[in-house]
Amino acid sequence: MTTTAHLTRLKLNPLSTEAARDLRNVHSLHRTVLTLAPDHLGDSPRQAAGILFRLEHHPRGHTLLIQSTQPLNLDALPAGYATATDERDLTPLLTWCQPGTPIRYRIHTEPMRCTRNAATTERDEKGRLKRGRRMHLQGDDATQWWHERATTAGLAPHTHTTSSAPQPDIAGWKNDPDRDGKRIRIRSRVTRFEGTATITDTTTLHTALTAGIGRGRAFGTGLLSIAPLTRA
Repeated sequence: MTTTAHLTRLKLNPLSTEAARDLRNVHSLHRTVLTLAPDHLGDSPRQAAGILFRLEHHPRGHTLLIQSTQPLNLDALPAGYATATDERDLTPLLTWCQPGTPIRYRIHTEPMRCTRNAATTERDEKGRLKRGRRMHLQGDDATQWWHERATTAGLAPHTHTTSSAPQPDIAGWKNDPDRDGKRIRIRSRVTRFEGTATITDTTTLHTALTAGIGRGRAFGTGLLSIAPLTRA
């Protein structure tokens, strides 16, 4: 059975104080998005409502895309936050997906790998294996990362373009071990992939579409968008 999904598109108001705040701070944007989730969803409303979101930057302004498996409460938005809203039922698109179908795709991601040696037995104070240091991937390494994730998600990529995707800062600080513990501001490093692909597995694609791909899904990455590939 195909999971029901909804896509909400908000054109952000450039005169809104709250929208300007969210464009500077992804934690603030995260909180605003979560206020739209239905009530009584427990301790993890984002997961329960299947919420994923992505900021699209255009010369004429900013658009916030929010995907969810439950309808959102747009009345919870701050007054004047958006100049236009649009809601779309994605169920027909999910039903349309079939193996062998060519598509266009777009996704914002945080390509990363952990540098921990797989043979290490070092554990933290809670007894968990230490992850080691995470490394942001760029260039060919990022492309390989995406092709691996796309394949696992039921897609066979044919073409792709890669670009840096502007995102709000992740508010906060951390100690940098390479600088004698000097505190540095945490910033997101987001890469946009878009191109064409062929659907290879409907079940895994549905999971990727509704659950997202990769890290940072609570903060604006991982939302995979697809559309039919039209040919001239």
